[in-house]
Amino acid sequence: MDRLIEYGSVDEIPYYNCSAKSQNEWLATGVKRPWLGYPITVFGVFIEILYLPILYIIFKSKLIKMTCYKIMVLLAFTDMTATACSCLITGPLLIIGSVFCVYPTFTYIAGGFAIATWCMSCSVTTSLFLNRVISVAFHGLSNSIEKKLAYICIFLCIFYGFYVLFFTPVVCFNSEWLIWLPDPLSEMKPSEQAAEYYRNRVQAWNNWIFVTCMFVLFTLYLAMINKISMGQKSKAAKSIFIQCCIICFFNTVIALVYNALTLITPDYWMLLLCQFCWSVNHGCPALIYITMNQTIKREFKKMILGSDKRIGSVSTHPASLTHLSTH
Repeated sequence: MDRLIEYGSVDEIPYYNCSAKSQNEWLATGVKRPWLGYPITVFGVFIEILYLPILYIIFKSKLIKMTCYKIMVLLAFTDMTATACSCLITGPLLIIGSVFCVYPTFTYIAGGFAIATWCMSCSVTTSLFLNRVISVAFHGLSNSIEKKLAYICIFLCIFYGFYVLFFTPVVCFNSEWLIWLPDPLSEMKPSEQAAEYYRNRVQAWNNWIFVTCMFVLFTLYLAMINKISMGQKSKAAKSIFIQCCIICFFNTVIALVYNALTLITPDYWMLLLCQFCWSVNHGCPALIYITMNQTIKREFKKMILGSDKRIGSVSTHPASLTHLSTH
């Protein structure tokens, strides 16, 4: 985004000039995909609406006093912004078959938020699992460690998100490729200088580090949960394992496919899978909260059924596996 501020307009930024063709000519280079755009848009609207009662439950109850839920709230706001990019913006662009040069300024700004919310979501998700690992591993000292570490992580995640937004290259949507690409494909004669100008090394490192951290933290967390449950396959342990698999799958696919773009040209099915995973990924926490998080699930049912029962307090004891079943 710093380039847009420096040059004043997208057309003035080197290698982003779209003057070679008219808007209609650029639109003709795209591919209309309403079969994908409409479902993504509807899903995005559903997720944005679903997050509202979830946030209401967290703030109105005593859940927000727990350190992990403070991180979960940050993740919720990050995922809501990311869903706006992956579904509410991407869906209509797929429907009309847009490419970068059809709406260059809008696509450039949206691409900045898309890459920033993805990287920030990765950092917040990692922070949340680090919080859970510390809570279980240092049971006796968790209260003194968790809170300080949570606030540090929240500050660093927000700082990281703004850094990616303002100081790294954006991604640009292209309906022919189905996804947001580093290259706007606006140059008639691609060059090494242009490719280098588009390259976002922060995103590449973000993806590799994220996948590695998640694998290590998931392994540690599942091992500790299994140890606490004495090797018995409890319902809570199964729930945590399922959540881990769901989140790890979507995040890993997105990270690996985007990093693969710098090495190979992925097949069509890989690009479709990547777009699907990105659209679903930021909605996963909301779906997990109302189906597997027992506290939120219970209060959500009360809200939907119109129960007058007051939202009660919850146990903050780390050994309560049910209440540890978060994103």
